[in-house]
Amino acid sequence: MNNIRPASLNDFVGQPSARRILGVLISAAKKRGEPVPHLLLSGPPGLGKTSLARILAHEMGGRLVEMVGSAVKTTSDMTHHLMQLQANDVLFLDEVHAIPRKIEEVLYSAMEDSSINVEQRGFNDLMRQIGVQPGEKSVVTHRLPMFTLVAATTMAGLCSAPLRSRFRQVLELQPYAEMELQEILKSAGAKLGFELDPGIALEIARRSRGTARVAINHLLWFRDVVQGDGGVATMELLNIAFEMKGIDGQGLTQTDREVLRKLIEADDAVGVETLATAIGESVETLTESIEPHLLRAGYINRTPRGRVATEKARALFQEALQ
Repeated sequence: MNNIRPASLNDFVGQPSARRILGVLISAAKKRGEPVPHLLLSGPPGLGKTSLARILAHEMGGRLVEMVGSAVKTTSDMTHHLMQLQANDVLFLDEVHAIPRKIEEVLYSAMEDSSINVEQRGFNDLMRQIGVQPGEKSVVTHRLPMFTLVAATTMAGLCSAPLRSRFRQVLELQPYAEMELQEILKSAGAKLGFELDPGIALEIARRSRGTARVAINHLLWFRDVVQGDGGVATMELLNIAFEMKGIDGQGLTQTDREVLRKLIEADDAVGVETLATAIGESVETLTESIEPHLLRAGYINRTPRGRVATEKARALFQEALQ
């Protein structure tokens, strides 16, 4: 997957506002000989947050150090990662909204003062590296090298106000237009040695939910189908590939259609917990992975009493029955 990621901002398709801002920040930081200010990237999954962090690290000549917020369980976990940083590194912290408030406090001094307070207990090896011998002090202030924290979240509203206020820039990534996804697919296909007809690339884009990651996954699946079939990339074979995965012409999955079917059958608002139980998924999966696209595409609405199907969803099912 890494070999088809964009290597520079010039290669990155879409997200024009975020690219322009990031380009200015990189240029200014290089002229000052400083790291890029800490950034918060928000938006649905699969829009390029990791790719932008990777590009930033490459441009600044540092490493990309990746962490997932939900995997950080203690302040010691966070402290350990921060102490491993080198000059110009980019610390990419995904799911930053999942970090407990107590652990956030470790980040505050790291972001504002490039320092952290370290308890000697549990960090003897690391403490020796910075010249502190066992028994000298129980807590020391450790200076960090200049680095950039790039935090990412799909749920910006769950990030605490104190944490959000410490980011110099908040970049909101938006779903891609079909033509942008078409360009991404053609570029990725060329890197894979799997050239795509523009019409086929556009059809894949139409079923990709405005998401680059989904589009690339569809591309890789279609390549497998074409190569496994021993044939050529045709629109007919593309339709077969999507049918095998249960994805329709609107990019809706079997689970998406089941959600809409339950709402249409109820003919009323359905609570999120009831709906999740009805389709056999967790509330988290429903609200974070399934529902966002259905809302953006206009198939469902949220109400104080629950979710309701729209006329667009009803029309879709009427067409399917005809």
